Amino acid sequence: MSATPDLTAVLAISDEVPDLEEILKQYGAEFRERGLLYEWLLVLDGLSEAKAARLKSRVPAGEPVRTLQFNQAFGEEHSLASGYREARGRYVVTLPSYLQLDPGDIHLVLSALAEHSDVVVGWRVPRVDPWMNRLQSWAYNRAMGAFTGVPLHDLNCGLVGMRRPVIDEVLVEGNVSRFLPILAHRQGFRVAEVRVRHLRERGRQGFFGVGVYVRRLLDVVALLFITRFTRKPLRFFGAAGGIAVLAGLLLCGYLVLDATMGWSHTGSLRNSTALVFGVALVVIGINTFSIGLVAEIIIFTTARNTREYTVERELPPGRGPHAPPPAAPEAPRPAEPAGERQPAERGGGRGAAS
Repeated sequence: MSATPDLTAVLAISDEVPDLEEILKQYGAEFRERGLLYEWLLVLDGLSEAKAARLKSRVPAGEPVRTLQFNQAFGEEHSLASGYREARGRYVVTLPSYLQLDPGDIHLVLSALAEHSDVVVGWRVPRVDPWMNRLQSWAYNRAMGAFTGVPLHDLNCGLVGMRRPVIDEVLVEGNVSRFLPILAHRQGFRVAEVRVRHLRERGRQGFFGVGVYVRRLLDVVALLFITRFTRKPLRFFGAAGGIAVLAGLLLCGYLVLDATMGWSHTGSLRNSTALVFGVALVVIGINTFSIGLVAEIIIFTTARNTREYTVERELPPGRGPHAPPPAAPEAPRPAEPAGERQPAERGGGRGAAS
């Protein structure tokens, strides 16, 4: 465990896992077959001391396991984010907390990482869960792909692999860890997906609670803002503020014309609710625009400390595509014979004695 591993497998656990031994044995066998030095990182999300002790006692002998235990439940997203930060391997993979997928398909993920990809997401094909779950998952993934420009088919798949620089350079915090592939793509990393065999599905089926759909909608809105307006907040706040100001001015202008031209019987501006609403729109629009302007100034002043891109390779100085050709090396001077050397002249001294 002291040597730096090639791979860290992160497993977020919020309850006792009946398949724990099988997960560690089967995936561990696949890792050893590939010749990888690996480690397990079990993130225990709010398990009691008794449950944590029982879980640790079920770890097969010889498996390199580290544990990270929370004193209360924070959710799968926070568990994964903490696991990413504590991982030591050059490659990091996350796995479902039960044998949901075929363990042999982990080679597809590792091969894609070894070849050209920085992040690899599993795509469960064919799905074995009920049709209602598949329909909701399809709609969610299509919406995320349309808003973010990253057309992933199965963003909720528990199998995700990534290289170490993705964790080091992409912000991973809280609920954002679920959208790590999208954030990595935004930063310039190469994101791919591989088809994996779906064996079984556990958990809720059919319709979920209202809170689940509200959280998913907020996730979509938050991710849309993060991926498109983080570096240019004035585009969002400026557009929203401009629309509000324009609507307020049009409403106020109509009321003024109505009062002067007598288009209706209620042409008086006194005690007019519509006038108050129009003025409020103008004030709200100006404040919204001001928020975007202040945010733009903050981004500009801190831009040198952050970057939104990834450099794949760096050229040494003078080797760029537009650099001048290197100067030809100066030819070495031929060495003078020892007998022909003349003594150096001495200036400013006395003449030689006769």
